[in-house]
Amino acid sequence: MKIQPAVRQRRKEIRDEAKLVLLGKVLYHPYFPHDIYINVSGIKEWLNQPHKHYAEKNEALLQLPELLLSSEYLGSEPDPKGRDYIIASHLFRTQIADDTSWIIVNETIWDECWVHSVSDNIPDINEEQDL
Repeated sequence: MKIQPAVRQRRKEIRDEAKLVLLGKVLYHPYFPHDIYINVSGIKEWLNQPHKHYAEKNEALLQLPELLLSSEYLGSEPDPKGRDYIIASHLFRTQIADDTSWIIVNETIWDECWVHSVSDNIPDINEEQDL
């Protein structure tokens, strides 16, 4: 998928705004027992992630606190990449442009939870299935 110049420019604007608005902010979900944070890597990963609704997914980053709060916590699974510093990957089901997406939050061995990314395609998970 070739990204149009206007979308590329907006992605840069969103990245800069997200750094101002989200870095250092504590995010939460009512059924998740940990504070959630996002760092620059998480912002970049979110914006670089392919998605059926690419522009809408990027805009959703700026609404991350509200998006996470209104999402459905599905539970956790082992880190699919097998990294030894990740205890679990937690999945939150949400809607972006009226389609299901999943927010991925990684829990580290340092007892911190960081937004890793968002996806509209997680193998072995579908709209009817919970973890």
